[in-house]
Amino acid sequence: MIKSLKFHILLIAFLCFGKAYAQTDSVAYPLDPLTATEIQRVVQILKDSKTTTGKDIFNIINLKEPPKKEVLAYQPGRSFRREAFTSFYDYSKNGVTEAIIDLNTNKVISVKNIPNVIGMGLEADSVANAIVKRDKNWVAALQKRGISIDSVTHRSVFTGDLGIGPIGHREQLVIARRKKNNIDIEGLMAYTDFTTGKILKIVDEGNSFSDLVDLNYFNKDSVKETDPALKPLIITQPEGHSFQLNGHEITWQNWKMRFGVDNREGLVIYNVRYEDHGKERSIMYRGSMPEMVVPYGSPDLFQAAYNFFDAGEYRLGQGTAQSLSPGADAPENAVYVPAILHTENGVPFQVDRAVAVYEEYGGVLWRHGTVSRRATNLCIKYYTMIENYDYAFTWRFHQDGTIDVDVELTGIVEVKGVHRVTEMDEPDKDDLSYQGHSFGTLVHPHVEAINHQHFFVFRLDMDIDGASNNAVEEMNTKLVPPGPQNPYGNAFYVDQTKFKTEKEAQRSIDFETSRNWHIMNNNEMNDLGQHVGYMLMPGAQAKTFVPEGSLLRKKAGFLNHQFWVTQYSDDEIYPAGRYPASNKVYDGLPEWTAKDRAINNNDVVIWYVAGITHIVRPEEWPIMSVHHMGFTLMPFGFFSSNPTIGITNSPFIKEQFKCVEKKQPGSTIDHQ
Repeated sequence: MIKSLKFHILLIAFLCFGKAYAQTDSVAYPLDPLTATEIQRVVQILKDSKTTTGKDIFNIINLKEPPKKEVLAYQPGRSFRREAFTSFYDYSKNGVTEAIIDLNTNKVISVKNIPNVIGMGLEADSVANAIVKRDKNWVAALQKRGISIDSVTHRSVFTGDLGIGPIGHREQLVIARRKKNNIDIEGLMAYTDFTTGKILKIVDEGNSFSDLVDLNYFNKDSVKETDPALKPLIITQPEGHSFQLNGHEITWQNWKMRFGVDNREGLVIYNVRYEDHGKERSIMYRGSMPEMVVPYGSPDLFQAAYNFFDAGEYRLGQGTAQSLSPGADAPENAVYVPAILHTENGVPFQVDRAVAVYEEYGGVLWRHGTVSRRATNLCIKYYTMIENYDYAFTWRFHQDGTIDVDVELTGIVEVKGVHRVTEMDEPDKDDLSYQGHSFGTLVHPHVEAINHQHFFVFRLDMDIDGASNNAVEEMNTKLVPPGPQNPYGNAFYVDQTKFKTEKEAQRSIDFETSRNWHIMNNNEMNDLGQHVGYMLMPGAQAKTFVPEGSLLRKKAGFLNHQFWVTQYSDDEIYPAGRYPASNKVYDGLPEWTAKDRAINNNDVVIWYVAGITHIVRPEEWPIMSVHHMGFTLMPFGFFSSNPTIGITNSPFIKEQFKCVEKKQPGSTIDHQ
């Protein structure tokens, strides 16, 4: 009976601790995201001013962040600039329109028509079905395969520079698949101009695989829970959590920071500070993941186009975002914070559990002998789903000043139909292969999961003890050549090279030299005469297989290097440019750094490209177990000694685990 009562008490605690944080319509700080009311006002102001026709599709309705200087100078209680940025388009017209709205005066500040660029898409581009069904040649191509037009649905991807339509038209490559079946009809594609509503060209490779396959595709509604559940492992905080959440500001131990959910970038971390002996010290002004790309490794036309710029082309799927799942996506002691996003019609909606904030057990903080301290981390986590893939981004703040950025990859891998049934079969003559090698892994008879890569570009506006006087140096560990200065062959040192300009700072990883990058303040020193700073330490990495000069490489120029440094500019946010879906339009990191601006003793932004090569395993079908990747920002000279030396273990640990007695009753030996 007592055991049962304890369980029910724990169960009640479990149900209570996944708390939701109430969303208010108030704005308390210049960087607070737009509220639902503000988004509605933006759309209404545009309609009233005849800036929109009512038929427009909204790429983005976002806070236009005030200039950095204004934000840093802001004092609580003072008024501040409040503006919205929006980009929208009409299918029947070339290009997009950008507008800036002053929310303090409810007026349109500026309107800019940009021809020959293509706005984002996802839900609105479902018009593919209606367009191709009207084309008799498309209907005939399906009939040749014994497939009725009424038995299929269609999906599409941006063609980019692969396209053949007029520049600025909303051209996409359309492919068919049978209804209630998740494998494409291979070898049949249509260059389709969504602006004119017509097919430009049909590509028909008649011998490609097009049979119906029961591929055991993951269906969330039919998941069967067949294995018995484990005994409860419940994370509780009976005295409540240790962080304070005030609007979008978080205070925890020595940390202070703000966060928001951007309608294009997802989770953004702002104004990261650490209180050091009563002094609040700045570390990072803004951190985000503003772009990612997923190149696929099959040489067919559709996979060559299937290289999503998931932020710039599909705004991380946030038009259809859904809440986190308590107890799985984040632990049950999490506090969930809502976010206001918008549909492509400009209608705001609230994701109740958009961001999870929680404390977690972090293992051992430090230890020597029997003197040990328990580590606790503060986590801010955000999940998104972009069609078949799911990604989580967790910013993990450690008590010793370290910041880990962790990316979780899961969901459903991209597949295509092939003729072979087992991996023992030779690649069929009508399937793509190279010297007997296929371009993916068989995960089901006739179903191949395609080789691919993921690249996430992180933008880190580092402000080490202030926004000015910052610099970056590269650290490479090198062996002293064996000889008189290294007679035993064991001596090595760290070679430090400070970057002066942006072109010098275009660098790649080198695990052989343990290459790291030190972001420092040129004018501030610690007690030991070392520049205060943070070190960026790469995690697991991958270099791109996309060759230089290729169409994708032109668009994703950030793949040229894995580490970049730019001089701060308010407008330089998106590393592939504002409209990467466009053909023959190039913008972003290569174009910005061509200016070769000074970055020594300046306000600098770090760009880190985290990559992974995914050769799919059969165990990742029908759904992929989570894979982790990321990087670390670690203090290097920021403190003069370990800042956690005075930390105390929680009293409950001492109460639960008594000291070991050297002599114990009934034992003839000493105990340690």
